[in-house]
Amino acid sequence: MITIKRIEAALLKVAALIERDPAFSPIFVRLEDELESARVAQSGMTDAQRRAARYLQSANARSKRATCSSAAPLP
Repeated sequence: MITIKRIEAALLKVAALIERDPAFSPIFVRLEDELESARVAQSGMTDAQRRAARYLQSANARSKRATCSSAAPLP
């Protein structure tokens, strides 16, 4: 069974191989893609759901910075 841990272990091994021979780079890229797919599958979220969640987090962070400004005028 292919797990996230196995993919991460393979990435480490291929990274070491790339140091000696850059011809292994396509394998590394493929493993990175597989890792992302495995993480998405594990989370049960679609790509659109992940992007929407990041967008909302970013918007919430901007909103909090705006309301918590120390430069706000006094009443």
